Amino acid sequence: MRTKMRFKQLGMPLAMICLLALFAGFGGSAAAQQQPPPQGKPESKQQQEQDEAAAKKAQEEAKAKFAAMKGHFDAGTAALEQAKGIRAQMDKLPKDQQAPLQGQLDMTSGTAVTELQAALSGTTDTDSNHPLILAKLGESYETDAKYAEAADAYQKAVVLKPDPAYYNNLGNSLARIGKTDEATAAYQQAIMLDPMNTAMYWRNLAVGLYNTGKIKESLDPLRKATDADPKSAQAWYLLGAALVFTMEFKQDGDKLVPVMQPGTMEAYQKAIDLDPNGPYGAQAKQGLEALQAMGIGIDTKAGQRAAPKKKNN
Repeated sequence: MRTKMRFKQLGMPLAMICLLALFAGFGGSAAAQQQPPPQGKPESKQQQEQDEAAAKKAQEEAKAKFAAMKGHFDAGTAALEQAKGIRAQMDKLPKDQQAPLQGQLDMTSGTAVTELQAALSGTTDTDSNHPLILAKLGESYETDAKYAEAADAYQKAVVLKPDPAYYNNLGNSLARIGKTDEATAAYQQAIMLDPMNTAMYWRNLAVGLYNTGKIKESLDPLRKATDADPKSAQAWYLLGAALVFTMEFKQDGDKLVPVMQPGTMEAYQKAIDLDPNGPYGAQAKQGLEALQAMGIGIDTKAGQRAAPKKKNN
């Protein structure tokens, strides 16, 4: 959730010094009035013109610096959008087919990073554009799976501007590199700043943990996500899948019998009810079918799962 932001061009005030020249002997004789002003009196018209010229030059330099910074920013964000498109294509392919696109992604995201770093050098910490550029820089790293660099950029952004979207992205990157506690803290900050999207933030944390193999750790945020938004089919499906992956088995003679965790079947069923014709409902149905097959047990002597019973027509 990112808000489109525009640059604010900060102009410099024009310093103009207007001092009145005082003449000695005002109202006196003509000779006295024609005497030149003594040394040390206020500035002449020539000095005023020099001051105005210097101020104008400074203002033009500031405008040129802003234009250069914005040019780098625009080029960086254009490259970032292109990199996101490549990443989306890669995510649709099996891992063994992604290599040809990886080089394109590296090059495009690298261009985004270079341009955004150049834009960053054209601002200071007090510039209102500085945190936005840092956040875009974090996105560029994140798109190319450079999560440590992304987290560093996002961390700098939230220090300057505590935006919930920045905290969310910081949490995403921290979860990807296994920093669960720090990721949780980042999402909690996002929740505090944006309580209306509490479920989304907990769900994002769970997805980050799930994708890095910390499936057991994803259970708590998934439960919080379903509590915050009980109508999210995605959250219910992920909760059911996480419960399946973390269930235990017990020995029953020559078989291993799965010990279903409480709430597993209910989570899958919720996903089906909320998304009967969608992807999460379909995956939940597959999960239930797998559970029914696993309920038969595993023959440990043969080392193979027992054949499922034939369904009656």
